[in-house]
Amino acid sequence: MTAYVRQGVLMVAAAAVGGASAVALGRAGVGSASTTTTVRRVAAVHAPINVSSTTSALNAAQIYRRDAAGVVVVNATMVRTVADPLDPFAPSRKERARALGSGFVIDHRGHILTNAHVVAGARTVTVGFRKGGTYKADVVGVDLIDDVAVLDVPTAPSSALDPLPLGSVRSVQVGDPVVAIGNPLGEYRSITEGIVSAKARQINSLKPGYKIYNAIQTDAAINHGNSGGPLIDRYGQVVGITNQILTGTNNPTSGNIGIGFAVPIDIARNVARQIMRSGRAVHTYLGIEGTQVTASLAHVLNLPVSTGVLVGKVRPGSPAAHAGLRGGSATATIDGRTLTVGGDVIVSIDSHRIVHFSDLAQAVAGMKPGAHVSLVIIRKGTRMTVPVTLGAQSG
Repeated sequence: MTAYVRQGVLMVAAAAVGGASAVALGRAGVGSASTTTTVRRVAAVHAPINVSSTTSALNAAQIYRRDAAGVVVVNATMVRTVADPLDPFAPSRKERARALGSGFVIDHRGHILTNAHVVAGARTVTVGFRKGGTYKADVVGVDLIDDVAVLDVPTAPSSALDPLPLGSVRSVQVGDPVVAIGNPLGEYRSITEGIVSAKARQINSLKPGYKIYNAIQTDAAINHGNSGGPLIDRYGQVVGITNQILTGTNNPTSGNIGIGFAVPIDIARNVARQIMRSGRAVHTYLGIEGTQVTASLAHVLNLPVSTGVLVGKVRPGSPAAHAGLRGGSATATIDGRTLTVGGDVIVSIDSHRIVHFSDLAQAVAGMKPGAHVSLVIIRKGTRMTVPVTLGAQSG
């Protein structure tokens, strides 16, 4: 079985709380999908996130000399409840573990961007800089939906802060060179080089039922400890946050096989600005789970359209539920996948055709909560227009 593995955390040490013996951990991620948004201290926005204009193309060595100083080492300490695998009736014990990940400076005030799964649920967080010094960091906020977190290091001297310029996923094309800088397996500020293998990928969110859309796929090697680090284009601009890899096994400790993913910096920048303003990020919300319609799926289900989104589930109380959208009522196994079928098929939003699920997701994400949209759907062979008022939810 193939597994997506989050690369943010190298669990480098664990100690039992209260005197039990130490246990080494090797998990690929910290936090669970049920972790709630954490706000330790809301930092005011004193300076804009560093955004760069296009410069001359650089090679990997030049990018490293320019950008490596802005990449940091993130250490998070958390306490876990662990059961005895040999005795299910024995009382559980507390263990303290230290997780190592990556991050990068985004402004001169000491704000650090990283992945949420690097620091979610942490008791303490420290950040180490290339120019020397390790300082306590405050978790300004985490967003589980897009797996983004903002840290604040208020005591770091200005001499340690080298903000990295932020680009856009729109500036890179498939085949373009990219580099990743991070701390794989504790090897601080390592650089690996590759290309953009694909764009517009869907990767797993920390929140159940959600995806991160428009992710960048790369063959630049990323491994445990890389998460939260920058994926950088040939101009030295950050275009993504390295996040997870696809492995050939179901082993969560598996390493890189050349298929890695990064959260697009466009999404991370928007989330970071919201977190820095209010301590949380708000997402525009429709409230469905569904499957992308393909020609083969349409043929098997005898659908009158070959593109769109087949609605499998409508979340109770969601904008979709209030608008009367209907999910499926039966299941079917098609091409090895078990799908919920019989629901509405969404074919357009505000006259924009839906071909991929990401078309719908990105259209909704690009609107503000409270926006009124028109969905064209197919219900039991009949085409109809459904007005929807989009909602909001925290990540």
